[in-house]
Amino acid sequence: MRNLFTTVKAAVTTRQAAEHYGLKVSRTGMTCCPFHDDRHPSMKVDERYYCFGCHETGDVIDFTARLFGLTAYEAAQKLAGDFHIDPNTPAPAAASSLRRQLVRQRDIEAHCVRVLVDYECFLKRQKERFAPFITDETWDDRFVKACHALPIIGYHLDCLYSPDPDMRRETAEDLTRDGTIRRMDNELHQEEKEVTGYGKDPGYAA
Repeated sequence: MRNLFTTVKAAVTTRQAAEHYGLKVSRTGMTCCPFHDDRHPSMKVDERYYCFGCHETGDVIDFTARLFGLTAYEAAQKLAGDFHIDPNTPAPAAASSLRRQLVRQRDIEAHCVRVLVDYECFLKRQKERFAPFITDETWDDRFVKACHALPIIGYHLDCLYSPDPDMRRETAEDLTRDGTIRRMDNELHQEEKEVTGYGKDPGYAA
């Protein structure tokens, strides 16, 4: 039991747990206290937590136990399960492994955001460039595609900008797993080649 407590506390901060369980935490680490009727953020979460309103305080296990009405041991087990921590892993190794996971996840999310933003700009250009001049003109497929895809891109970006880490993670995983990000990236590279090569003399040697 002691090894489980030590490993969990070394691997997960109260702030990480708070965000994972749906609390919106500001850049300064302030959030609305879930333990009293708190209309303005009065709880500071970092390695530990402290509420300036109700004066609740403790570590990540105390926080999780109070949040879900669990015993300390049940809370430690929940944290280990939710953050994929092997209780038999030495505490420093568990902390290092979790940090690597978080960094990798942030990198995946950042890559998805970067591709989606660039693709959104690409679609806006397509929509403007291929828009029909008159109402009864046959619509270009590229214009139709842009009209349909832009709201979807906006939805994905909203999810990736969400304060909910689960929503960000699941969105990034879905976009990566089904090849959506790769297809968008390929289209962007293809457009870049076309723009770069546009207007060159056929006999020009790069």
